[in-house]
Amino acid sequence: MLRSFFCFFVLVLLVPLNLSAQEYEEHGIDSFYKKIELDDGALDEDGDEIDFIFYETKIEEGQYEIEITDGPGDLYEVKGTDYFIKFRFYYGYAGYGDEGVLDVGISAWSSTFYKKE
Repeated sequence: MLRSFFCFFVLVLLVPLNLSAQEYEEHGIDSFYKKIELDDGALDEDGDEIDFIFYETKIEEGQYEIEITDGPGDLYEVKGTDYFIKFRFYYGYAGYGDEGVLDVGISAWSSTFYKKE
């Protein structure tokens, strides 16, 4: 009797955890960047004209509902902001937008993007 109650109790606890885990796909963050628009006539090291640069930055700790889209190179744009994310591992195609929750910790490496499935 006690054993069957224990098995039932464990199943009741595991099922809700499993269902909520299926709602999001977890992606670790490598770094955050901010885009800076440059004045006309700015050049890169090869002498080619450039319009903007990215610099590594921090984001205030907290949880944010965001939408990301593909950015240049390995960066993903946080829509509606000047912030960009670089993931630790391959993220894939974000196209016109992937919604999710950005959980920002004390550093980029302690931060996670939870993509809604």
